[in-house]
Amino acid sequence: MDGSEKLTPLLIGKAAKPRCFNGIRSFPITYRSNKKAWMTTELFNEWLFSLNEDMKKQERKILLFLDNCTVHNNPPPLTNIELQFFPPNTTSKLQPLDQGIIKNCKTFYRQEVVKNVLECIESEQTPNISVLTAMIFIDKAWKKVAPSTILKCFKKSGFTKKIQETENDQLNIESIQWNSLPTQENVSFTDYVNVDEDVAVWEVLSDAEILENTLSIDEDNEDDTSPLPLVTLKEAR
Repeated sequence: MDGSEKLTPLLIGKAAKPRCFNGIRSFPITYRSNKKAWMTTELFNEWLFSLNEDMKKQERKILLFLDNCTVHNNPPPLTNIELQFFPPNTTSKLQPLDQGIIKNCKTFYRQEVVKNVLECIESEQTPNISVLTAMIFIDKAWKKVAPSTILKCFKKSGFTKKIQETENDQLNIESIQWNSLPTQENVSFTDYVNVDEDVAVWEVLSDAEILENTLSIDEDNEDDTSPLPLVTLKEAR
């Protein structure tokens, strides 16, 4: 285990077919949608089945560790994946993702967002983050997460007996000129990285809710673009 193998991220949005997808045939990461942009049992099982098929083609069998999130509790039949659940109430200690992998990826993602906003300020344009742009940023961020970071987080979770200290993987905030970005409040970059830490991201749907979600899909959904107020260079300074 060296941390070099990374699966393609899955992004869940609200729009079934965002307008920014028009004319795009390939995407940097996987995209799915539902009304609340939450992970559901159906979406998780679809992802799990796809991963199982990939492992089958590669003639590999893997062990996949999961937390006890309710949407994980009804998996499809699997031939090449064995599921192992962490004991209840131990995820924060035993799950490698929670030991720094997620935070590291989110830090790189926020860096891309800040760069985008600063570039728009320089050119006096209104910053906009479309779903497609977010997908590109997520792809870049995930690729920047070093194998050594992933390995260190697995070691910290107890997957190996020896923990070898490595360099601090946190970004130098000065490199992205965080202090140059105008904000309405005094917010540190660390606060910005963790802003969505307590946001709900999963839900178990009833049969009626699944049907309602399917019938209400609007193929011409809005772009889910996130416009930000225009700030001139003079105001930024």
